[in-house]
Amino acid sequence: MLAENSSKREEKPIPPNMVEIAELLSNLTKVDGVKASALIGKDGFVIEQKMRDGVSIDMETVGAIVIGGLHSSEAIGAELNVGKVEQSMVEYENGIIFSKLLPEGNVILTVIADQSAMLGNIRYQVAKLAPELQKQL
Repeated sequence: MLAENSSKREEKPIPPNMVEIAELLSNLTKVDGVKASALIGKDGFVIEQKMRDGVSIDMETVGAIVIGGLHSSEAIGAELNVGKVEQSMVEYENGIIFSKLLPEGNVILTVIADQSAMLGNIRYQVAKLAPELQKQL
């Protein structure tokens, strides 16, 4: 009887706020040059992610590495007495990783882009999107 009941469990619907978050990240991923975007918790786990078609990135690994980088940046900030980290950006030979702590500081929005992306546009889009994402959390 127990096995029968467990096999008939209903799938829980996706909460409306997660649908909205997924849509917001999807729109961000449509920005020229952006390959992927993700909301990452301070524990390093990915809350939600979106990638362009044909892009394959292990965002769980990226999330863990982003958190490690954040901790390093926080340590540097504390040593230099310059305040808390608000955002970080690393330019590589073939791409950019941009991360911004959302207003309450408990979630990080990370954008992965190729070298063709316009950093100013990414920063603008992220600044515009961050408060909307925070409302959904």
